[in-house]
Amino acid sequence: MTVETVRVELLGASFVIQTDESREYVESLIAYLRSKIETVRSSSKVDDPLKASILAGIFLVDELYRERIDASARPSAAPDIGAVAERLIAKIDETLREEPEADASGQSFGGEP
Repeated sequence: MTVETVRVELLGASFVIQTDESREYVESLIAYLRSKIETVRSSSKVDDPLKASILAGIFLVDELYRERIDASARPSAAPDIGAVAERLIAKIDETLREEPEADASGQSFGGEP
């Protein structure tokens, strides 16, 4: 993968980072961080850029930590596709082996009338 160079301007600081991620992805991360910092600044009246960024970092780590705890507590949402497929195939095989049933008109299904 190519290395991207992204200029970051945040809280009065300007610097360049190099990353394997796309420019759009890094810019979306920076935008999310900016929004967290702005939330901290508006809700706590913290004006110091260092304190605001530290508090925003704590909020972001809390968000990540809670998500990890929630994810580990949840049973796996993805069913075992192989097991589901095997059960469906077995049910189809079982249904095909059964005697054909007749409907109300006397017509049978799956076999000769």
